[in-house]
Amino acid sequence: MDINGDNVNDEMDTRIPMIFSIVAGSLYFLLGLLQLSAGFTKILIGPEVQVPLTGLLFVPADIIGSFVLLLIGTVFIYGVMEMRSGIPEGISYAYVGILIALIFAVIYMLVSTGNMLEAYLLKNEEFIGWTPASDLRPGIYLAVLPLFALIKWQNMFKPPQEKGLLK
Repeated sequence: MDINGDNVNDEMDTRIPMIFSIVAGSLYFLLGLLQLSAGFTKILIGPEVQVPLTGLLFVPADIIGSFVLLLIGTVFIYGVMEMRSGIPEGISYAYVGILIALIFAVIYMLVSTGNMLEAYLLKNEEFIGWTPASDLRPGIYLAVLPLFALIKWQNMFKPPQEKGLLK
C-alpha cells in the first residue's frame, strides 16, 4: 500500500502515443514509398509517366526526400514495437519522430520561402509560374500531426522532477 499516494509501480499509459505513432508512422511510411516509386518511375521510365495519386497528394519524384519520410515513419513504427513490448521508453521514439518530422518540415518551408523570394522578389526566370503549391510536399503537411502531438504532450516529454532535491 502506498501511503504517500505515489505508486512506484505506476507505468506510463502509452496507448494514445502508440496509436499516434501507428497513424503517423504509417502515413510517413506510405507516402515515403509513394515518393520513392515516383522517383524511380521518373528515372527508369521517364518524366512523362506519373505514378497514381502523386499529383493529388503533392508527392514529388524525389528519392532522397522519400528516404527522409521512410526514416521518420520507421522511427515511429519502432517506437510502437517498443511500447507494445511493454517498454515505456518506446515513447521516446515517438518524441524523436516528432522532432525529426518538425525539423524537416521547417527545412522544406525554408526552401519554399527561398523559392518564393526567387519568384516574386528577384523575378528569376526559372521560377516563372511558381506558386506555394509548387513546393508543397508530404514532409510539410504531414508535420501538422506531430506538431499537434508535441503541443498536446509537451509535459509528457519533460524529464520527471526528482523529489526532495534542493536547488
